[in-house]
Amino acid sequence: MKIFIDPGHGGKNPGAIGPNGLYEANVNLDIALKLGRILSNWGYEIKYSRKTDITVTLSERARMANEWGADYFVSIHCNSNVNPEANGTSTYFYRVGTIAENFARIVNNNLVRQIERKDLGIFSANFAVLRLTRMPAILVETAFISNPVEANLLATNTFRQNCAVGIANGIAQFTT
Repeated sequence: MKIFIDPGHGGKNPGAIGPNGLYEANVNLDIALKLGRILSNWGYEIKYSRKTDITVTLSERARMANEWGADYFVSIHCNSNVNPEANGTSTYFYRVGTIAENFARIVNNNLVRQIERKDLGIFSANFAVLRLTRMPAILVETAFISNPVEANLLATNTFRQNCAVGIANGIAQFTT
């Protein structure tokens, strides 16, 4: 089973920046690498859109997954909002009624259970990495980097590891 892991942002695009100075791109990369290690240990084949802080376009991310022939695509992000009180976890997919919708639901449920944050649910979205991939694709928003409490959690190795475990558990539940 081939899982393509996409740590969102990177390089010239740091993503959102938390009130504690945390860069989303760095958090996404750390969670993605932890996720990849877990899944590799469980026998999955893993490929990443990036393993360092480099710029990769959205279309390039999808192209890499498509050319590799990934079975599933998982993009890792932190949410952000102008309201610093916004908090919780959500997962996005492209089309309602598809395998990706069920994939998003199972991964989101496992992640919420693991990290014990508010469940905001799953949503259909026209994001390039979801639209341009040819396999079931999801985009996970682990927590709000704009929320001081969640930003402080995202700054810890333990919380990031728990994010990776929750996502991995969802992938395993969905693919077995």
